[in-house]
Amino acid sequence: MTWFGALLPVKDGVAVHKALLDEADRAKSAGDQRSRGAIMADTLVQRVLALHLATTTGPAELPLVIHVVVPDTVLLGDEDGSGEVEGYGPVPGDLLREWIATHAEQGVADWVTRLYQSKTGELVAMEKSGRYFNGKLAEFLRLRDRRCRTKWCGAPIRHLDHIEDHADGGPTSAANGQGACEECNYAKQALGWKARPRPGPVHTVETTTPTGHTYVSRAPTSQ
Repeated sequence: MTWFGALLPVKDGVAVHKALLDEADRAKSAGDQRSRGAIMADTLVQRVLALHLATTTGPAELPLVIHVVVPDTVLLGDEDGSGEVEGYGPVPGDLLREWIATHAEQGVADWVTRLYQSKTGELVAMEKSGRYFNGKLAEFLRLRDRRCRTKWCGAPIRHLDHIEDHADGGPTSAANGQGACEECNYAKQALGWKARPRPGPVHTVETTTPTGHTYVSRAPTSQ
């Protein structure tokens, strides 16, 4: 399970809550055996995802893609383990397999992309030309890093950052890219901050602060 919340203007928050309550009352009066809270939660999911789900009459209006990184042995049920769901965290392998089976029954498409890793669990690198991290390279960095790479931060990734600045000749590549939250990425642009990729068994970044302190960040290994 997961908690989901939103900070809304008063009129919007009250209206959303009232709409969910009204739907719960309508369903209960029609004999629905679920609790009001369960009906409200299910209604919220259905209404938010309506445009993202295919129906019997046509495809989704706005397709939705959720990234999951999981070893093939866990995906196929050959061994116990877990996968990493982008934007959430670790999820047991049996639950991932249940999701896929449900998708198959409902006609939801699943795409499988093979991401090879080293013996230590590091996802393989990939290069591109251009200034911005986008497309498959952007997906790769988010899946590899999972959270902001600044030491002890761990906030959700909002920016994809050149470790060595592009203006200083830093390439747009997996080796020179990292996921960062907004605050850490902006802080890194201040005078006195320096960062560079370092050799290591997994993707490693060395950051030096304006005070001269040096910190090392390593990408998480695949589970």
